[in-house]
Amino acid sequence: MLSPVYRVFLRGLEFYAYHGVPEAERAVGHRYSVDLEVTLAGRAIETDAIDDTVDYARLGELAIEVASAAVYRTVERLAAAICEAILADFPLVRRVQATVVKRLPPANLIAECAGVAVSRERPGE
Repeated sequence: MLSPVYRVFLRGLEFYAYHGVPEAERAVGHRYSVDLEVTLAGRAIETDAIDDTVDYARLGELAIEVASAAVYRTVERLAAAICEAILADFPLVRRVQATVVKRLPPANLIAECAGVAVSRERPGE
């Protein structure tokens, strides 16, 4: 019997990190926000067991671990690294999307935020 397919999401996860193109931005750091959405085949709908789904708290912890473990020049690479870590750590996940937002980006413009959404799928899905 096939497991039901559904999505688990986490929105508005915030952290401070040291990414960016200019050296000064990497030195000072910046506030980021991440939205995560994973599509999975799990049985928690029927079993009510956390082992049969993806723990959204662990998703958030992993995203912060990835963002803190290395320095990236682009939010594109940061988002891709988060997606890759989620696929590696959660075997039930078929597809993941990470939206990384830099609030009040340091540029010669006034914008609330700038960011990117990156998706990755497990091979063969």
